[in-house]
Amino acid sequence: MSTTLLAHETTTAPAPTALLTPRLYRTDHLAELVQPSAGPRLWLVNLARGGAEPDLSLLDAKERAKATAFRSPLDRAHYMASHIALRRILGAHLGRAPEDVRLSQADCPVCDAGHGRPVVEGSSLQFSLSRRAGYCLIALARTAVGVDLEVHPAVEVADELADTLHPREQALLELAPPERRAAVFARVWARKEAYLKGLGTGLAMGAAHDYVAEGAQVPDWSLYDVAAPTGLAAALAVKDPADAGA
Repeated sequence: MSTTLLAHETTTAPAPTALLTPRLYRTDHLAELVQPSAGPRLWLVNLARGGAEPDLSLLDAKERAKATAFRSPLDRAHYMASHIALRRILGAHLGRAPEDVRLSQADCPVCDAGHGRPVVEGSSLQFSLSRRAGYCLIALARTAVGVDLEVHPAVEVADELADTLHPREQALLELAPPERRAAVFARVWARKEAYLKGLGTGLAMGAAHDYVAEGAQVPDWSLYDVAAPTGLAAALAVKDPADAGA
């Protein structure tokens, strides 16, 4: 499937307040990729740019079953395109054919059930994927990583969900002018989802547990905002290498 990729590579860890800006990256250059050495790599995939039918042979049985469960043909196509892009990127880094990349899930840190962070079997390479509104964001890193894409909600929705946030995040939202409130909420929520996906817990501990907005000091983690198309917010969370373990 021909898909345009936008990528950003960091060779040194950027400042925690940095805005990571993707640059153009083409799928026919994926074979030139190498294992990330320092800092994460990011791809923003425009799922609407694919022309040919997706090659389902690149997906495993679980992914194909999930694809068929989507009622919307567009959602189904975007799901398949995002996972094919993920497999091509992982395969290029690992020296494997996309269909030979085996994915599974780690145990959840909260309940020990097998629905924690997705992992690549037989590799320490870490990845995360988020899909929204015709785009997907993919990150690779040497340590635990999470990414998230969020659509700017209606102001009424942002106000309704604000009560679920950390008190300091609620205060930020209250200070935002009405015309910026949806964007501020989406930015905070994207950072929160990215961090919780990196932990592998999801919302099991609740959205109010940690403060993750701009300027947050989250122990052992670095949080970044990522440049995204109009109407979307994006974020990246990466576990600090010194605390990543062997």
